[in-house]
Amino acid sequence: MRALVLALVLSAGVAHAQDTARVLDLAVTPDLALAPDPEAPTVGAALDKGEAYVGDRLALTVTAIARAGIIVNLPSKVDLGKLEVLERDDGEAQGRDLGDGRRSFRFVLFVAVYEVGPTEVPPLPLTYLSARGDVRTVSTDPVSLTIKALVDESQARLDPQPARGPRTAVVEDRRIMRAIWVALGLLAFVVVASLARRARRAPLSSEGPALPARPPGEVAIERLTAIRAQGDFQRDGYRPFAFETAEVVRAYLGARYGFDSLELTSTELLVELARLAPHLVQPHSAVEHFLEESDLVKFANTGSTDGTALLLLDSAQSIVLSTAPKLETAQEMLSGPVRPPLPLSGRDS
Repeated sequence: MRALVLALVLSAGVAHAQDTARVLDLAVTPDLALAPDPEAPTVGAALDKGEAYVGDRLALTVTAIARAGIIVNLPSKVDLGKLEVLERDDGEAQGRDLGDGRRSFRFVLFVAVYEVGPTEVPPLPLTYLSARGDVRTVSTDPVSLTIKALVDESQARLDPQPARGPRTAVVEDRRIMRAIWVALGLLAFVVVASLARRARRAPLSSEGPALPARPPGEVAIERLTAIRAQGDFQRDGYRPFAFETAEVVRAYLGARYGFDSLELTSTELLVELARLAPHLVQPHSAVEHFLEESDLVKFANTGSTDGTALLLLDSAQSIVLSTAPKLETAQEMLSGPVRPPLPLSGRDS
């Protein structure tokens, strides 16, 4: 009797379990048995290196090509196995139009591996929204990778060399020689200083005094006379002529009033003259007018004429003559008449 009751209970339990399984199958089958999506994106993953060392920074690029209108996404957290994510770049996560009705999506993961040996990037899932509104997943293929140790295994296993005993060595004591050289140096310095003092106190040589340097006005007039005799003012749009003439005047003014004039701009030159010779930089002075006219030819490339070039030479010559300490001596060096500064308004453009 007990056996009959137990058999009936087991039979009822099996029937109930079968009914429950059929109910669950009806509820799960529609989601599990989704038909393949012909419009599923084409996805792939690639590493920039097939072999790398422990800790190397690697770029893992995940790409997807999908029909326009389908958005593909790589989840923020993915299982990369032994790979550790260092940085992520989703610069093309919104897709890039390929021009043929498709869009390209690209995700870059910068990763590193800290274990030696062969490893693998597991399949990476990407989600997308199908045309029917279903959220589906498509995965990439795995990618193989070999990680090598930073130190060769054969070198890492080298036995350390045995400790060596102390050795004796003879070291030369150079302190005495250094002291001798220092003393000789001091002695030489004293001798040279003494000779220098005697030279300063000695009387002038019987050969007579050295000839004095030539006056700057004489040198300037000589150079201006040479420029005038050379001619050929129009070469390269009168620019070399203007540079050479202005240099003569600048050098003369610097030597005449005691300052370095060749490296100054025209404005800086006028500032120095205002401090040392203010009568030369009065409004509309010859020096200011000369600098303006020569700068126009030198830097503005305005050109000139032979007549205007001669006027510029006359103005330079007059500046030297009107400021030289010995005007009579400077006049004797001229091959032609001395002309006063003239305005250079006769420029032909």
